[in-house]
Amino acid sequence: MECQNRIIKAKLNGHTSPVWSISFSPDGTTLASGSDDQSINLWDVKTGQCKAKLDGHRDYVLSVCFSSDGCTLASGSGDKSIRLWDVKTGQQKARLDGHSNCVSSVCFSPNGKILASGSYDKSVCIWNVKTGKQKDKFEGHSHYVFSVCFSPDGRLLACGSDKLIRLWNIKQRYEQALLDGHYDYVRQECFSPDGTRLASCGDQSILLWNVMAEKLIATLDNQSDQVLSVCFSPDGKRLASGSFNCSICVWDIKTGKQKEKLDGLSHNVFSVCFSPDGKTLACGSDKLIRLWDVKTGKSIQPSDKIYKDLLTQFSIPLNTNKSLLEVNSKELQFLKEYSQIIKVQILDHY
Repeated sequence: MECQNRIIKAKLNGHTSPVWSISFSPDGTTLASGSDDQSINLWDVKTGQCKAKLDGHRDYVLSVCFSSDGCTLASGSGDKSIRLWDVKTGQQKARLDGHSNCVSSVCFSPNGKILASGSYDKSVCIWNVKTGKQKDKFEGHSHYVFSVCFSPDGRLLACGSDKLIRLWNIKQRYEQALLDGHYDYVRQECFSPDGTRLASCGDQSILLWNVMAEKLIATLDNQSDQVLSVCFSPDGKRLASGSFNCSICVWDIKTGKQKEKLDGLSHNVFSVCFSPDGKTLACGSDKLIRLWDVKTGKSIQPSDKIYKDLLTQFSIPLNTNKSLLEVNSKELQFLKEYSQIIKVQILDHY
């Protein structure tokens, strides 16, 4: 099944270097992008125009993430700093310093009161968003921390690194569990909506963990290349994954079987994300965001009645850096091959 280009909704052209991370605001009206050119752009999704350019970082921007109310944007950079930005004014609200190496991942807690950051210095920092002060620092990883992810109740923080996932109890300040099962770096992890399961990826498999029992319950390994990203559907019944083999797989969580495979993409899939109503699946591949109707597998056209409301459904940020945080030769070659344009494009799956 081939994916063919139909309509380019917008070409967001403003960066001069590769874009590492993108994140939708909770209401879907704004897209933030962090780039190797050291800047962050805020785009009007409807018009495709750049609303603001946020300058301040002195090195590449690896991660961007909106707060749950959409008022604040956090960014992590190779300059070892985290910046908090006022989305409305475009002004920097705070600079958070505490890491001694690149900040690879940032993630707000569900209530937006604290921010977690993972770094190449092998540590995880917890920040008070209101004061900008560091509340805690978790150490113990033996390699770069590639991704951080809060549980739905905000009690646990999952951190992917080396071949392990560490679950930190935020309130009681201790390592609650160490999940060992991958044979390569853990690129990303994602909690199920009810918080009972955790999906993780990084090698050629996807592992499903029982969070309460702290044990592996399933392995989804029908992959031919490294898996870069995972995302649960809002009802928790399906899991989407993107990989280096230029495809997206949709899995049935109950059976562990692959329900569908969306082929035809020409590049690696860095990020996958379900809309809150579960009807739409978005993926980030090269500089593109593709949207699929989950039920039919077809593209969503601008003439469709649901199109006008589609982008407002995305409350889960699409962060490409969570699936590609350490550049190896294969990834670097990929980044060098493409122009500095982010495209929001609607594709036909067939």
